[in-house]
Amino acid sequence: MLHANVTLDDFARGDALPAAAGWPQRIVFGLDAAAPPLGALQVQFARFEFVIAGTYTNLLCDRAARIVESELGPGDALVVPGNCWNQPLWDKDVEVLSLLFGATHLGVSLVRWNADERRFVSVEKRNCLIPGNGPLQHMVDAMASHRDDAGATSLDARLLAQAVLEYSRRLIANPMPEEDRQSSAFFRAACLYIEENFDRLITRDTVAAHLRISPNYFSRVFREQGATTFSDYLTQVRIGKAKFMLEKYDLPLSQIAQRCGFNDFNYFYKVFKKVVGRTPTEYRNSVQAGAAVKA
Repeated sequence: MLHANVTLDDFARGDALPAAAGWPQRIVFGLDAAAPPLGALQVQFARFEFVIAGTYTNLLCDRAARIVESELGPGDALVVPGNCWNQPLWDKDVEVLSLLFGATHLGVSLVRWNADERRFVSVEKRNCLIPGNGPLQHMVDAMASHRDDAGATSLDARLLAQAVLEYSRRLIANPMPEEDRQSSAFFRAACLYIEENFDRLITRDTVAAHLRISPNYFSRVFREQGATTFSDYLTQVRIGKAKFMLEKYDLPLSQIAQRCGFNDFNYFYKVFKKVVGRTPTEYRNSVQAGAAVKA
């Protein structure tokens, strides 16, 4: 029998699923070692599902790529990293809170399923913008990293789940003011533009012109939302792409520099060593040596 029957207003106030009560007690991960069955839920973004009342039965795959049936009860959490899957069976009465962590938005849903009637008797949904400079995505990524080495009652995983839940609750309870929403949107648009055009000659002024805002306002938005400068972020993206190309392709260093937006090879060499701590050649050799050891 169900007893909780909470609402999203209860969640926003902190009256549901209190961390002080040691919740969640157990964490189960949905993986991707086996192909998902028809009807499974699989999206590119991470999802966290918390059982408030009743029994939440799912088909999941384990680390051995076997499809297994898993029952979660009150106080349990299901963590499904991006591109992994789960298949709810909806065979018992259950109330579930779900969090979907998109690239820019947090989606929250609270559903109550009646097994006898074979239908949802209550569905609430809300969404809010995720701040560009907030810790939420880092916490979600850290949680996903536990999927291969954490037990169901791992204290680290439970504390991370509590932190994710509490931060999400605060976002729902205190949505971003309109000015911050606009700043966050500009920041994300700028990041996307940089990642799509890092190999070209781009400057603060050209990106600001693309967004149709003043260069000074653009610089302020970047510092506030990203806790970094435009120049440092552009360098971070370019060096990240250079590392990827050094790992994957046997291209001359001069070509890699050019393809990553560095027209001056000496400058590329200097910046790469400063950021990575090794020269491009040393980095490539270390990657190849590591691959040889694994082979």
